[in-house]
Amino acid sequence: MAVIELYEVSSDFDVLRFTSHQFDVLYKGLNWQSHVIERGGSIEQSDDPLRSDAAFEVAAGSPLANLALNPPLSTAPKVSILRSEDGGKTFFTVFAGRLMAGVWNDGFVAVELEAVHTELQVTGLKETVTPQCRFALGSRKCGVAEKPKAVTVKAVDGLVVTLTTALPMSYAFGKLRHNEGLHFIDRQVNATQLKLLHPASIPAGTKVTVFRGCDRSLECCHQRFNNAVNFGGSVNLPKKNPYVGDPIDR
Repeated sequence: MAVIELYEVSSDFDVLRFTSHQFDVLYKGLNWQSHVIERGGSIEQSDDPLRSDAAFEVAAGSPLANLALNPPLSTAPKVSILRSEDGGKTFFTVFAGRLMAGVWNDGFVAVELEAVHTELQVTGLKETVTPQCRFALGSRKCGVAEKPKAVTVKAVDGLVVTLTTALPMSYAFGKLRHNEGLHFIDRQVNATQLKLLHPASIPAGTKVTVFRGCDRSLECCHQRFNNAVNFGGSVNLPKKNPYVGDPIDR
């Protein structure tokens, strides 16, 4: 029987479902999209998926690769890996944890994972206090109900995407969704041009969806989203220790 593995990655309000199988897989009424994933035997043998270590590689340029290279700053995406050894009749969980980072590796992105057990062993504060907001845009603690906007691509020149529709100057650090791909917007050049963080192959005339971005400053939170009441940073945090004068590690 063929071995089938399913990969579920959840981040904020998005859930990505992929399978390393050569065909899409339908499981529990959900479609798991066939994807180029190389894992080998990196999941150690364990009866407890919360303790198992794991890692895998995914084709560069895919939504999963982009997420691994640009993970959210506030909360690490959750990852579950399910495995079937009877051709897809039954699945059992072999890994549960979170995505930590991604590293370029010759056309692939090596995805680094951390098991739930390892995560629970980490000591220290649950959240780090910083001058900038530590909440992800649209998360429960942020409270912003973000509505994406559908636009049409006029042209793509390197990293710069030109749109047919003018947008408010509020899309820097946002996202552009093309089909299943999610591209991060590095900055907004002007009302009709967005500069992406990584190159994207998007034909002219294609309809895409764009999401506003936040630079996590109090000014942006107030002026762009009118949401200063939920700002998650400490703008008055001192830069130096008032007792000894040493810089504060934030």
